Amino acid sequence: MTSLTQDAGDFVAGLRYGGLPAAASPVIRNGFADFAATALLGRHDDVTRIVRATLVGADEKPEARLLFSAARASGASAALVNGAASHAQDYDDVGLVGIQPTHPSASIAPAIFAEAEALGRDGKAMLTAYVAAFEVWGELASRMRDPVHLKGWHPTGTFGAIAAAAAAASLRGLDANGAAHALAIAASMSAGVIANFGSMTKPFHAGRAAQSGVIAARLAAAGMSASGDALESDLGFLRAIAPRGDADRTSPAQFGQRWFIETNALGFKLFPMCYGAHRALDGVLTLLARTPFAADDVEAVDVEQTQAQFSNLVHTNPQNALDAKFSMEFAMAAAILARRCTRAEFTPQFVNRADVRDLMRKVRRRFKDGPDRVGDGLIVTLKDGRKLDQRFTHPLGDARRPAPPEALWTKFEDCVSGALDAAQARRMFDMLQSIEALRSPDDLPVAQT
Repeated sequence: MTSLTQDAGDFVAGLRYGGLPAAASPVIRNGFADFAATALLGRHDDVTRIVRATLVGADEKPEARLLFSAARASGASAALVNGAASHAQDYDDVGLVGIQPTHPSASIAPAIFAEAEALGRDGKAMLTAYVAAFEVWGELASRMRDPVHLKGWHPTGTFGAIAAAAAAASLRGLDANGAAHALAIAASMSAGVIANFGSMTKPFHAGRAAQSGVIAARLAAAGMSASGDALESDLGFLRAIAPRGDADRTSPAQFGQRWFIETNALGFKLFPMCYGAHRALDGVLTLLARTPFAADDVEAVDVEQTQAQFSNLVHTNPQNALDAKFSMEFAMAAAILARRCTRAEFTPQFVNRADVRDLMRKVRRRFKDGPDRVGDGLIVTLKDGRKLDQRFTHPLGDARRPAPPEALWTKFEDCVSGALDAAQARRMFDMLQSIEALRSPDDLPVAQT
């Protein structure tokens, strides 16, 4: 059996800014900007308010900013609140698609911003910490032979806690043993179940993972020990979360030999809902542009995807805007009726419109698994008998089909509206896009809450 826990600790402790792959910085700059945008967007969401009011103490050491505002709390609390806020509207980035699709920045970035501010670390250290976290995440996730979603585990909460610990350990400059202990401690703090998708607990998974990573690294720095094989043991993390207990726990680690930040990097959402619906959304909008039709013309909409791709879309009959973020049925109805799927559609009024509900009932899920699967797509059957077929692969914004820079700025500007004025928004975006020059996260513009 490989010494994966120690190998991961060696990698985290030894990684330096000068050793990062060239492709890493542009990806992470966009990830940091997307994190800031979505954290500010979610600053007033109920989950953010509840977590902040309930779990942030009034007399905490003011180490890091809450939601980029003037308010401060401990690093662990800042990571918790900022992580929950960034995932509150399910509009944050995705990554490791093709391995174990997840939301990397929602758990990694809050830990990095909080600890970098607490420790006075600069942008280069933040970039290094992100790569350390992402590569540990990728190494662990790639060892799963089945999607962990199918066992009920949310990768953002499970792998995310360990990745956040890697980031915090990197920022703290822990040695190899200390970093390995931090990862092992975090393995006992990882959690998050798919059953809570569509509720406020899902974004709590991200915040809790970020907080757990900060705490794990601080405990390790203080001398707390953990098992040297917590990740790969027969009774360790990988086997515990694998759907059939079937994970690769013996192959040597490939840290520094392959880079997940290059091959399975970040994608950015251009639709504010679960990523499981994005390919179909991109597909139906493409179909509408090519062959326009009206909602009243529709007899049925058949969406063809694998069970794993549908697994996160837990609501077939959404009752509110939060439910709708995890509903393929709503995604198709919104796109056909509104010719778009933006934040404006995720309101109680729109979700409960009679025409929306009528069209949702016409959407059918078609599971395409097995060796005879030839691809994914959708078939719109019209009342006049025509069948309109659209195949799809990657939505715009996916790492394999990158969004243009202007689309990322447009999203950022929209998300931070009300928290930053126009000049502040541009300044923050530009600073994050040149993160190597940042002295400290404390130098970023101060947002209104």
